[in-house]
Amino acid sequence: MNIPFTYLGLPVGANHRKKEFWMGMIIRIRKRLARWKGRYISFARRVTLIKSMISSILLYYMSLFKMPMSVINIITRIQREFFWGWGHEGRRIAWVKWENMCKTKEEGGLGIKDLRMFNMALLGKWKWRLGRDEPGLWKEVLLSKYGSWRALDKGIDGNYDSWWWRNIRKICGGRQITSLFDRNIL
Repeated sequence: MNIPFTYLGLPVGANHRKKEFWMGMIIRIRKRLARWKGRYISFARRVTLIKSMISSILLYYMSLFKMPMSVINIITRIQREFFWGWGHEGRRIAWVKWENMCKTKEEGGLGIKDLRMFNMALLGKWKWRLGRDEPGLWKEVLLSKYGSWRALDKGIDGNYDSWWWRNIRKICGGRQITSLFDRNIL
């Protein structure tokens, strides 16, 4: 076998910090949306497609890896183009800022997920899962390699820490006074 290879749908041995790692997901999103190209569907159906299809394709990857901003920008652009006029010639007018569309319905938005915040929330869930008392092999492996979940709050980088662990530490604590995780936990 050559590295990287695919196991359970994820490229093993590939660098998740590079755009090439995410290109498979971007291609899948474009192919799924291409089925609807040129069809006249309402805004409500477009929102439903964006919420269900794009979020579900990316969910597994985003729960394991921090998505680079370049990839977030590409996927957000695909979402915007689909919503405002997928398949039409020329440039369509965006009547509302995308940030406003990503707000909750109670705040006046459409409830479309902001990919950056969604990615951080999914990665922050690892701290929560490590802090629970449920046993599991995955938990034993992480505890033996990195220590308890409280190690996420410490700003000490281990020499052999993976990029995955470093990304989770940045979100869940690290050297910040109040982490994103602690500010947003209920």
